[in-house]
Amino acid sequence: MKLLIADDHRDYCASLCECFSQQGWSALVAHTTDEALATVERHARELDLVLLDIEFDGEQRTGMDVLEIIRRRFPHLPVVMISGRGTLESAVRAIKLGAENFIDKATLSNERLLEVVRQAAGSASTNGTDTEAALSFLRTHGIVAQSPIMAELAQKILRIARSQLNVLITGETGTGKRLVAQAIHAASPRKNYPFVTVDIPNIPHDLFQSEMFGHVRGAFTGAAQDKRGFFHAANRGTLFLDEIGELAYDMQSSLLIPIEEKTFHRVGSSEVETVDIRFISATDRDLAAATKQGLFREQLYYRLRETEIVIPPLRERREDIPLIAQHTLAQLNESAFVPKTLTPAALSLLQAQQWPGNVRQLISVLKESFMNAGDGEYIEERHVADALQSGYRITTPRSADSLGMIKANAEKSAIEEALATAKGNVTRAAALLGVSRETIYNHCRRFGIDPKQYRQQ
Repeated sequence: MKLLIADDHRDYCASLCECFSQQGWSALVAHTTDEALATVERHARELDLVLLDIEFDGEQRTGMDVLEIIRRRFPHLPVVMISGRGTLESAVRAIKLGAENFIDKATLSNERLLEVVRQAAGSASTNGTDTEAALSFLRTHGIVAQSPIMAELAQKILRIARSQLNVLITGETGTGKRLVAQAIHAASPRKNYPFVTVDIPNIPHDLFQSEMFGHVRGAFTGAAQDKRGFFHAANRGTLFLDEIGELAYDMQSSLLIPIEEKTFHRVGSSEVETVDIRFISATDRDLAAATKQGLFREQLYYRLRETEIVIPPLRERREDIPLIAQHTLAQLNESAFVPKTLTPAALSLLQAQQWPGNVRQLISVLKESFMNAGDGEYIEERHVADALQSGYRITTPRSADSLGMIKANAEKSAIEEALATAKGNVTRAAALLGVSRETIYNHCRRFGIDPKQYRQQ
């Protein structure tokens, strides 16, 4: 093992070098922040770990500053922070910035130090240190990709997972935000504890606080017994707030203190309860713009977005389409009497689409194309074209009968009118039409309707 010790106390560095040497490890030493960064630049590929002091006397730059730079430039190089004047605040900040651990020089024995170093270096090595390992990790969690942009995203997911930062995941509908949230949890120190999903739009407004925080018996009409909420269920694990952008404005303030301080009380109770939760949220809305328009509370936005992951749409990573298609067909072929493959022309047609519904839409079209092929061995271009025509827009328009066109125009007008009335809120539009939210989304993808444009009206 090769380490870098970055500390301005020379005697302490010498002591550590001797300790590590007895284990057969080699160590480089830096006594200033500039030396530390220069050494990392030269030896990043060789290093297994950086031991980094927080305080560098006489320098404007701190160890925390160096940590931020290392995390940005060398995301998979593990860093353990050390300090002779450690505080809880420093420890929390170091972990949030992505440090593997935080140790106090004054109270840590050499034996414990060696244990921390082994654990930190080992944890980093198992989290995937190269592109293929990172992409392989995503595949185990249902995210199939090979493009450079997704390889970069995979590395970022693994890096963020090791921290305790609250994460905001943004991206168009169908890009896989929930899968990314599950992957972050699976790669985090909380992986052995609950991952609890809260589907924000499906919680009735008047029951929101009860569902989130629980209630006590008699708190309101119908509260016949005590109830635990999502916060209780997610203790020590991750609480995933799906479609957080759909949360009503007047309910947003109820999350401010619970997220900031990890404390809350059940509806009808004054007893304060404490939990240990990491928050991951997801939305297809532009929350930054929503805060400026007064539609989303700025305080909540910053609490949820300590770091952000933006998932690219499928049209920006078309090189992933063949791999996704292959993966989907392999799953379908497991239960098929006649296994099927895509013809080159069929694959070309898939790659030519804009995919407003992203990966979810692609998989749906592949499933229908699979059925269209019947007992044949090949999924041909016509099978894909029929699947695209039946439920979604196709890049090359096909002929349609007049009755079909009349019906389609009527459906489109109804969707647009409902969205306009609901000011772009898909849940409310679905209620107005008496259909599910998924039906609204399907028709929006079919007709190329963007619900977001109605939120500005």
